[in-house]
Amino acid sequence: MVDDANLIAGCLDRDPGAVRQLVDRYQHLVYTVAMRVLRDPMDAEESAQDSFIKALDKLHTFDGRGRFSTWLFSIAHRTAISKLRSRKRTGSLDELADTSAEPMESPTTPDERREQLDRALAALPPEDASILSLFYLEERSVAEIVTITGLTASNVKVKLHRGRHKLLTALKDHLNDELWTMRHDN
Repeated sequence: MVDDANLIAGCLDRDPGAVRQLVDRYQHLVYTVAMRVLRDPMDAEESAQDSFIKALDKLHTFDGRGRFSTWLFSIAHRTAISKLRSRKRTGSLDELADTSAEPMESPTTPDERREQLDRALAALPPEDASILSLFYLEERSVAEIVTITGLTASNVKVKLHRGRHKLLTALKDHLNDELWTMRHDN
């Protein structure tokens, strides 16, 4: 497997194969960052594409001191936040509808538990969900999240602390709703 440094060099030399490999390597993670912020598959896909276009256009500015993935996630996060702000200025009622109100089933498999976690994250404000996802699901450090989001380290730590409490509340709310439904269906 070719490392990031060699792929970046290939991209800078306008090698389409290197570009394709770099996009293939990071497309899922960039899409996930965008989806956590935007919560709409079409918007997230568009934001991910915009992120790669911006990254490839500015690739010559990547200095190689940090991880390429952190640099790329920073672009993806900021692109998604910009799109979210733009959408809020011109948003429709359909886009503002709460999609987290779907009933949740009792999780029995890891996939079902992950689905419930994703639903609970969707109930949080986009920036909180994004920071929690970066820290816990993508296993990014606070320093990397600072680089990605542009927030201060203390702000990231506060948002992680508050976000954990909000996530716990969202999970409890979903489970309480589920228990109430189970009791009244019998």
